[in-house]
Amino acid sequence: MRLRRGLVALLGALALSIAVTVPAFAHPLGNFTINRFSQVSLNGDRIDVVYVVDYAEIPAFQEKQRITDDAGYLDQRVRDLSSGLLLQVGARRLPLLIGDHSVVFFSGQGGLQTMRLQILLSAAAPAAVRQSASYHDTNYPGRLGWKEVVVQQMGGATLLTSTAPSKSVSDALRSYPQDMLTSPLDVTEARFTFIPSPIAAALPSPLVGQGGRSFSPLSDRLAALIAPPHLSPSLIALSLLLALALGALHALSPGHGKAVMAGYLVGARGTAPHAVGLGLTITATHTAGVFALGVVTIYAASLVTPERLYPWVTLLSGLLIVAIGSALVLSRARSAWHGRQHAGLGDDGHRHPGLGRGGLLALGISSGIIPCPSALVVLLAAISLHRVAFGIAMIVAFSAGLASTLTAIGLALAGGLPLLLRVRRAGHARIMTRAVRLVPVASALVVTVAGLGLTIQAIPGVR
Repeated sequence: MRLRRGLVALLGALALSIAVTVPAFAHPLGNFTINRFSQVSLNGDRIDVVYVVDYAEIPAFQEKQRITDDAGYLDQRVRDLSSGLLLQVGARRLPLLIGDHSVVFFSGQGGLQTMRLQILLSAAAPAAVRQSASYHDTNYPGRLGWKEVVVQQMGGATLLTSTAPSKSVSDALRSYPQDMLTSPLDVTEARFTFIPSPIAAALPSPLVGQGGRSFSPLSDRLAALIAPPHLSPSLIALSLLLALALGALHALSPGHGKAVMAGYLVGARGTAPHAVGLGLTITATHTAGVFALGVVTIYAASLVTPERLYPWVTLLSGLLIVAIGSALVLSRARSAWHGRQHAGLGDDGHRHPGLGRGGLLALGISSGIIPCPSALVVLLAAISLHRVAFGIAMIVAFSAGLASTLTAIGLALAGGLPLLLRVRRAGHARIMTRAVRLVPVASALVVTVAGLGLTIQAIPGVR
């Protein structure tokens, strides 16, 4: 029975480790994205462009603040976006003249809004029998989001060839295909040949509609708690309890340092105070990261965007964990070799080297430094709804739930190796002595691999 309990504890640690070492990719249409669509219409003797930008909650929050603070901001934004659209026929770039433009806001996650900006542009096409042309959208380089270009014929013009389709697969950012969300379109240019005509159709009407968006159910529930129209004391108490429960469930999703906790606590024969301290440090860092990212989003977005910070923070976290894990591997390998050379079966009291208080603190900070986007949405929604105190209380409750789950996992992991030691004394010495010697080294490798996973995940987004 003791053997079974010990193995179950260690297998549980391994399962948690595997779950976190697989990189967890953000939703391609998440709260940070700016999605773009271009409809290039060959319309008689001119070329019309309908340009649509679908801002998710966080960039929409930033844009709305700027529009509110500066009456001329929207017109300037339209001019800037228009200048980033390059239309070339033959060897000559055609100037795109701005026609109508409109902004529509829609209800989004957690009481925030999404924003849809639509611009109509037009250029005169040179008179010729056959023309070769190219179109390139250079706006928002490096930003996450759906990018789509379509080319179609209107009026009397004839489209001969095109590298872009004639129909939008996202219905002009109204409905993103579910089967393409893990690999969103990334098309920003098109080349085509056409024959113009003196007959032109009416200008295309503005494309009105809400861009489709998908949320994870958990983050949607958390954000929804901040947005009820009326708050009563009982509703506030219920919301805080639900936030606590959602935080506890959120801790079970991939991430949050569970592999690092497993690798350290099992291998170092961590105690209950170690487990509690590590869980609380991860959670406190996680929460502080949310507030720091909120400050950046509100006050420093012109210098650096939040989604550009995420890969750098993830890279820093990964490198720190790799360094700590590598140090643990070396020290535990030396200890295991020393124990093999000098220790007999009676050396039950030998403790494999762990980290000091400073090292344990560094491990917790590096594991929890990546903030939670769901909590950031709650913070921004609270600011937008003038419920800052309630939003902070919600994040604290969410973090308390996160801490409770991580601490419980840590306490369970801390007991894994001592159970095996008791099993060894009970008569399974030959098998368990080798396990006791190898588990600390293997668990240190888990820490290192978890850090490598984070590093590999972050590298493509670092720029």
